[in-house]
Amino acid sequence: MFEELKPEKANNILGRRSLGYGSLRLLPKMTGIRPIVNLRRRMQLKSKWTTTGVQYLGPSINSTVAPIFNVLNYEKTRNPAQLGSCLYSVGEIHSRLKAFKEQMSQGSSGHTRQLPFYFVKLDIQSCFDTIPQQKLIHLVEKLVSEEAYHVTKYVEMRVQDEFSNIWPSQGSRQNKGVRKFVGRAAPAMKPQPLAETIESGGVSRRRNTVFVDTVAQKYYNTEDLLDLLNEHLRNNLVKFGKKFFRQRNGIPQGSVLSSLLCNLFYAEMEREKLGFLGCKEALLLRLVDDFLLITSNPTLAMRFLKVMVKGQPAYGITVNPAKSLVNFGAVVEGAHIPRLIDSSLFPYCGSLIDTRTLEVHKDHDRILEGGDSAAENLSNSLTVELARAPGHSFHRKVLASFKLLMHPMYLDTSHNSLPVVLSNLYANFVMTAMRMYRYMRALIGRRHPTPAVVIRVIRDLIQLSHRFVQAKRTPSRQVGEGDDSNSSSTSMVHGFQVQYLAAAAFRHVLGRKQTRYGAVLHWLDQIQRQARPKSNGKLAHLVQVVRKGNMLYGGWRY
Repeated sequence: MFEELKPEKANNILGRRSLGYGSLRLLPKMTGIRPIVNLRRRMQLKSKWTTTGVQYLGPSINSTVAPIFNVLNYEKTRNPAQLGSCLYSVGEIHSRLKAFKEQMSQGSSGHTRQLPFYFVKLDIQSCFDTIPQQKLIHLVEKLVSEEAYHVTKYVEMRVQDEFSNIWPSQGSRQNKGVRKFVGRAAPAMKPQPLAETIESGGVSRRRNTVFVDTVAQKYYNTEDLLDLLNEHLRNNLVKFGKKFFRQRNGIPQGSVLSSLLCNLFYAEMEREKLGFLGCKEALLLRLVDDFLLITSNPTLAMRFLKVMVKGQPAYGITVNPAKSLVNFGAVVEGAHIPRLIDSSLFPYCGSLIDTRTLEVHKDHDRILEGGDSAAENLSNSLTVELARAPGHSFHRKVLASFKLLMHPMYLDTSHNSLPVVLSNLYANFVMTAMRMYRYMRALIGRRHPTPAVVIRVIRDLIQLSHRFVQAKRTPSRQVGEGDDSNSSSTSMVHGFQVQYLAAAAFRHVLGRKQTRYGAVLHWLDQIQRQARPKSNGKLAHLVQVVRKGNMLYGGWRY
């Protein structure tokens, strides 16, 4: 993957180009290590205008290649088909699955039908490190449509604490805005104002955000950008200790371009090798290099397996059969593909997809990683703030972590059944309660939140849940941000169900640590009784959700 360079050759390369070098770090994995290159660090450069060796901070590699990223994003927006089955985010699984389910549920006569689905998930070995560089450069050369581009910058202004309206700042502490500078490209012969770009969908929609145009703009010749890309890919230098290395193949992990280039390259492979999947009875999903095929045709599933498992050397693709997964018996090239057994829930990108109904479940079991203790992983996922106003930070952290779990695909009752949605909601409450407990354990002495603060946090979290549910009942309102949260999803969950499940979840988690949270547990019992439905049928549904959830999470150590 890397070849060592002599210091003289490395210095010669660095001296004649605008790109610097990255620093290499090794990220531990369950088995082995993963090399990650830091390309965001600014380099110390010697000034060419003095003889005293004065140094200054030059631009990072990622900031230097940012115009290429802006141009590729423009081409992606102009022609989305260039990305094939690519998912822009995990949340897009929801809209793709929902559309496929609606399409497959209708037979040729218009009547609803239920067909078995065949699932195939493939594991690509070292995708970023095996992509042929020259073939990728040729692909980008064909992709760009203009001879020159204008790259301009605009600013996205957002509040730093989105929950400040729930817990207002006091005294001298103010809720400052956060600025994010974003570049956008347009044809040099046809520049586009920011307002038109927003209207045309060229800028991601974000809630509670102010867009400010700037006068910063720069002209880029396409040939110069392609030369820069060639230099970035074929002469990517990294420094490890005092030695320099050059990446021989693939895309630099850590580059702002890596995911986008990988998506474009694999989409080209799909067009060349997987064209037979362009039919109504197949859904191909790909999050960077994680492939998932869902089809009602077993012949298509086996053909896809055979094409991919034999490998695609021209695209640097090698599939690891042992880490792939199917829900049916399959033997390819003499290798038995692992099969999902005793379950209908198929794992993919942090979610579980029901192979019979395509409903989406939350996959929280990944946090255990083969053990029954979640404490270490929960603690590692937290950033504890020990500065002033620890209660305010505690409130913000808990609500922010909960918001990340509340994606519309887990709440949509037009795609999932109500019991599945309620189970997802209960799982989110349990996971948030465990994270909250681990956070409180890190706050020692006077920093530890009082029962009143804990009650306030849980109460505000329940109110936030109400907002999410209400937003899905009223399409004109939005709670999340970005395109994913604006999907056409609906939720038939009621307020009493949210309150009952939240109280039960926090009662289950804190009840095992009741010596310190007696007042909180007493309050939880009160609000759970208040939310208790009068209908025995509705109560039975909630009790069943809680019982199943407690059986699942009851053995966890946190």
